[in-house]
Amino acid sequence: MERGKGTTASRKGKHLNHTERILIEKLLKAGLGKTEIARQLDRDYSTIRREVACGTVERLNSDLTVSRVYNADRAQDVHELNASAKGAPVKLMAGRSAVLFISYYIRVKRWSPEVVAARMKAKGMPNALCAKSIYNYIDQGWIPGVTNETLWEKRKRRKSARKTLRRLPRKAPQRRKRIDERPGEVNTRIIFGHWEIDLVVGGKESGKGALMTLTERKTRLVRIRRLKDRTQTSVLNALKTLERMMGTGAFRTVFRSITADNGSEFLDVESMEKSAFSSRKRTQMYYAHPYASWERGSNENANRMIRRFIPKGADIAEFSWATIREIEGWINRYPRKILEFKTAEEMFNLEMAA
Repeated sequence: MERGKGTTASRKGKHLNHTERILIEKLLKAGLGKTEIARQLDRDYSTIRREVACGTVERLNSDLTVSRVYNADRAQDVHELNASAKGAPVKLMAGRSAVLFISYYIRVKRWSPEVVAARMKAKGMPNALCAKSIYNYIDQGWIPGVTNETLWEKRKRRKSARKTLRRLPRKAPQRRKRIDERPGEVNTRIIFGHWEIDLVVGGKESGKGALMTLTERKTRLVRIRRLKDRTQTSVLNALKTLERMMGTGAFRTVFRSITADNGSEFLDVESMEKSAFSSRKRTQMYYAHPYASWERGSNENANRMIRRFIPKGADIAEFSWATIREIEGWINRYPRKILEFKTAEEMFNLEMAA
């Protein structure tokens, strides 16, 4: 039964396979000890010792006595069973704090697994996980209180209802600068102070209010103002209030330009650009192409984040100003991958201090 050295390629460092287990069974029946078997298979003694212990079964002899013998098939079954259970969250089991951290920031803070993973790494947590691992653990139910339904990005999206076009009363058209006329510095986001504007509306009834959202293109900071309706007058009043609070000079510096869609609430270019407190323009308006919402992608993404808190069809008038401020704060303090997991508020403050 001597195994010639070098007749079979060594599998040292790998799991025993079924062929090796059959050989172990034959060598044991031939009376060889574990040390000799380990030498012939080019394996460590402890590997053979554990393998024999794992594959040993009780056998009833013809004289009705019971003996314990190694069985290759039994050992293979145990190995395959153990292999099927691989993937247990070793890092999670090693530290309960990691589980609590992930569960809290996803359930309470409404962070995505990607953001949670980045924050764990930034904190230098010993049990830090990558986003893929967190997603896997959620899929397998290893994060208490967190399921795919908890994750906003994984929820089933409903098809949007067909939009109704709104038209302004007929009057002489105003010259509107198209998005193609924006300077290169706006398109590349290298200069601070260029914004995108839109409305988040409530229910179909006109009396259910709206939110005016402004998103700064470079830092992704969001400003939200609640409107009583979705009219041009309400939009102009909100801009006037913001200009009064900031001061005309500061408004002109921070809001260098604003890009809007072609909704009727934004089409009075002169009123949108004209300062309410001086003879100078307060900003420069640009307009995206019709049916091209991707041209205002930052603002569209911000609106989608607002929908986490205010679903479509909700009566916006029922949401208090304090609640709106909380939503605005959550968005601006949410670590963003596109900002290298800094927050929009942090980036905005850096720009204002520059």
